[in-house]
Amino acid sequence: MDLKKVFNELVSSINKNYIIVLFCNCEVEYEGRAKSVLGQGDRMVIIKHDNTLLVHKPDGRSPVNWMPQGSTITAVFEEGMLVIKASNLKPYEEMRINVFEAYSFTSAPLVDTEQLKLVGTEKDMSDMIYDNPKLISEKFIPLSREEQTEYGFLDVFGHDGEGSFIVVECKRYTAGLDSVTQLRRYVEKVKQSKGVDNVKGIMAAPNISSNALKMLTDLGFEYKPVKPPNSLNHSNVKQRQINEF
Repeated sequence: MDLKKVFNELVSSINKNYIIVLFCNCEVEYEGRAKSVLGQGDRMVIIKHDNTLLVHKPDGRSPVNWMPQGSTITAVFEEGMLVIKASNLKPYEEMRINVFEAYSFTSAPLVDTEQLKLVGTEKDMSDMIYDNPKLISEKFIPLSREEQTEYGFLDVFGHDGEGSFIVVECKRYTAGLDSVTQLRRYVEKVKQSKGVDNVKGIMAAPNISSNALKMLTDLGFEYKPVKPPNSLNHSNVKQRQINEF
């Protein structure tokens, strides 16, 4: 691509606050959090609405260089070379991208007002268990969820109907020794705050490591294999029935 043409499109897109994606051959100089030089190579340069600037190599998910949102970004054309400059004053940092060849340039006024909805979080698990206590036991009666203690929040708290309190700790991935240690702290805190000894601990997780299971058993606690929910509830979307087609 003609660099002068890319320069003109780049300046126009920066002024319009467009999202910009540039595939190019470039080198990058940076000074601020540290001082670095990235030699000449093929890269993808991204400039976002909030003036976040990212430089990606052809592999890996993380940028090799970046500037945070709110950066001042400009472009100049010097001696047949396109130069992208980004800077911040507090804290001071500056980046210079020398573009020797452009392969592709794209810009657009993208609009996205949606927020990321996480599915299968530990909160989702505790909600699911609270609404479906039989996942833990036929006798389990939940009393509260996200109950605060000095050491954190109890995912689900309840009793077994036979005089024992139950603390359920939820983990969305494989439970390890740290998870069991956390459950033990919660159980001990409930014993102290309630002034009782009959408090059971239950670990709810899709899997548990062998050493964590041994520690759990040694403490007299239980493990219940529970998988986190993995679907979103699109309550505002009405599914069409077969007779509507």
